[in-house]
Amino acid sequence: MKSIYLFILLIINSHVWNLRVVNISSDSWLVIQLVYLLAGFIFYGKMNKFRLFSEELAPWWLWVIGVLLSVFPAGYFYNQSITQSLITYRGSLLLLQIPILFKIAPTKKEIINALLLFFGFVWIVYFMQSADITIVNLDEERLERFINSGEMPMVNGFEFIAIILFYYLGEIKDSFDYKWLFFILICYIFYLLEQNRSFLFSISLIIAWTILKVNRKKFIAILTMGVLVSVFAYYTMDIWMELFEETSVQIENEDYNRNKAYRYFLFEASPNIWCYIFGNGFISAHTSNYLHNIMYSGVYNSDVGIIGYWNNFGIIPTIVFFYLLVSAAIGRHNSHFIRCWAIQLLLCSLTAGYLGAPSYILYFSLFYYLYYVDRKEQIAETELIESKEIVKT
Repeated sequence: MKSIYLFILLIINSHVWNLRVVNISSDSWLVIQLVYLLAGFIFYGKMNKFRLFSEELAPWWLWVIGVLLSVFPAGYFYNQSITQSLITYRGSLLLLQIPILFKIAPTKKEIINALLLFFGFVWIVYFMQSADITIVNLDEERLERFINSGEMPMVNGFEFIAIILFYYLGEIKDSFDYKWLFFILICYIFYLLEQNRSFLFSISLIIAWTILKVNRKKFIAILTMGVLVSVFAYYTMDIWMELFEETSVQIENEDYNRNKAYRYFLFEASPNIWCYIFGNGFISAHTSNYLHNIMYSGVYNSDVGIIGYWNNFGIIPTIVFFYLLVSAAIGRHNSHFIRCWAIQLLLCSLTAGYLGAPSYILYFSLFYYLYYVDRKEQIAETELIESKEIVKT
């Protein structure tokens, strides 16, 4: 039951993969998602005890406080009213997904089952838009650009597929199974077809790292994965060379939008030390021409990931973000699955806005929730092993 609830949440979050047949505004989708989350909170609340002030939610509370504090610099330095800030910050309401996930309390397996079902539909949408790109909502300019370049827009919700990949990397690390290898391969093929560089480079490094971590007694697993990686590298060499060449050219180009965005948000965007600490706030187009002017010059907040978020909401949410990821990546009581996910988030944190777009917020919310679920499971498992050893002695 919870798997179906989560599957529907993923569909709503992806705006039904942005298909043209469901053409409603992003604000309407936000309302639908919030109502659906509230319904889940009420329905599952009857069967699950929940404490809003708990150890697991302490980082979330700090995060919310940091976001709310950024309202004051927006008002003092940019003359944006508190009312206007609250309206402009409406997308941040999706951070409520984190306590709601703790209230609903799905198991790890229920989340993976929902993601696998979602992945099946993502493949269908991918092939549908490969056959006819006009099935997705695109303005005329973007549609013409995609048609002329022969490229395709990424399928909405593509990032969630990485969770499946990391889960099965965690499974295959300790016990080899061809079924798990199959899921890893189809996830990797999907990202190869999508050619999202941030995800593709990061998961490639994580797969290589996992091969090195595989139990040495599992020689067949190491050999099979090594051969498959070599075959993939050989047959996709042209794609990789093209991606590396494009990345190299962009890095060296000072006028590349992402390079301009890094310089702007690190050294120019904040007028004083207070804005570096508490953020500049999320400035509305109704307040000033600030947002229009920087976008017109080719500077986009979303291009620089967590740096852009820091510029908006300050150092407190940024510290919480890195605290969670570093704790998950190096913590003693975390599985390989969570470590892989945390490393991917860290590697992509300077290029992907995990706390901006609705799909990325849900992606991070699932990480937050599963980090604590996994940590609790690992601690319980460790204590059980230790108690058995004590009994034996």
